[in-house]
Amino acid sequence: MIRKLEDLITDKISGEWGNEGTPETGVKVIRTANFTNGGVINFDNLVYREIDPKKVAAKRLQTGDIIIEKSGGSPTQPVGRVVFFDLKTDEPFLCNNFTSVLRPNKKLVYPKYLFYRLFEGHKEGRTLKYQNKTTGIINLKLENYLQEKLDIPDDLQDQIRIANILSKAEALINQRKESLRLLDELLKSTFLEMFGDPIKNPKGWEIKAFGDIIESIRYGTSTPPEYKSEGIPFIRATNVKKGRVSTKDLVFISEVEAAKIPKCKLNEGDLIIVRSGANTGDAVTIPKEFKNAYAGYDLVITLNQISSIFYNELINSEFGRTKIKPLTQRSGQPHLNAEQVKGLKFYHPPFKLQTQFAHIVEKTEALKVHYQNSLQELENLYGSLSQRAFKGELSLKGEVTTYAEALEDTLAMAAEPKTGYKKQKV
Repeated sequence: MIRKLEDLITDKISGEWGNEGTPETGVKVIRTANFTNGGVINFDNLVYREIDPKKVAAKRLQTGDIIIEKSGGSPTQPVGRVVFFDLKTDEPFLCNNFTSVLRPNKKLVYPKYLFYRLFEGHKEGRTLKYQNKTTGIINLKLENYLQEKLDIPDDLQDQIRIANILSKAEALINQRKESLRLLDELLKSTFLEMFGDPIKNPKGWEIKAFGDIIESIRYGTSTPPEYKSEGIPFIRATNVKKGRVSTKDLVFISEVEAAKIPKCKLNEGDLIIVRSGANTGDAVTIPKEFKNAYAGYDLVITLNQISSIFYNELINSEFGRTKIKPLTQRSGQPHLNAEQVKGLKFYHPPFKLQTQFAHIVEKTEALKVHYQNSLQELENLYGSLSQRAFKGELSLKGEVTTYAEALEDTLAMAAEPKTGYKKQKV
């Protein structure tokens, strides 16, 4: 069934703004600042506005409403994002004047199904042709966008099946992301529990200059080699993310190019500190899978492998950033040199305790890999289902069931994380 978007809604409701209010005098208003790129509303920072009660009664949100962004966007993100209002509450909510409410016609379309269609359409760039930029603001020509034609299943039950399985996949994806976030928080809290606040040093650990601890420090290459699509990994500053090696935008070099820069060859446990640019001072310990990779322009530090893991966490902590940031504040681009890094002073806990922490990091990183794999599978399943369903390529009753079973298998593959270690006595 092919229908115009405007035929699939019963109402198009403009937003309101009004005057600044309080919880006692105002009503909660959802802004584009409350939109997330996942289509979920962030209710943490809603504002209160004083709006005429008659307008509140006429325009208050209902469960199943879709809120669309009319003004906003950026050069890298088209205007037209959507979020789904799924609260079941008697409390009134409105949206602001940079948005509009699209109220689905429930006789023709299941609200969550229509939301997913619009959400995926925005991701595919289908709102781009309805953009109108004036005075620096990108606007959505909503009336034109409502003429967009959608091919949707005639049977509401088919729409419901698709929406339900996408909702389940979405929930599992968010669960995986939250699990990964919690594992990062686990490491931070474990570090503080074992070693204490590095600023206050409540355990009284010995303070040492970093140069007294490291075995060697060297510079990477000043001239980038020729990159290849495959070969030996070449780790640049862009691959140093949150204390881990990111494979996004990872480049490779040939053995011939590698032979020209032997000092840049990495060993497992080497510590890279970004030397220049926006993320100057970020650090990463080289894991086993990147042994024999090559470093870019940055500083390469050799420690024993256990201390490398400990100092990687310390340097990437808020404390580490406050120690390094003043060193980079000079005219032009932030920059670090070897002498500055060697002069940094950190506490130096007993090696036995560093070893215990390194083992915890190793187990936690293994769990993160497990969860990353699960997350990738779930995102692949979600993408495959949504693309095929919205193109009308699914035999719904059979294949949606197959996808549901696949999601259950993926959920079973990645059980809830266990810390895998006993609480340390410190």
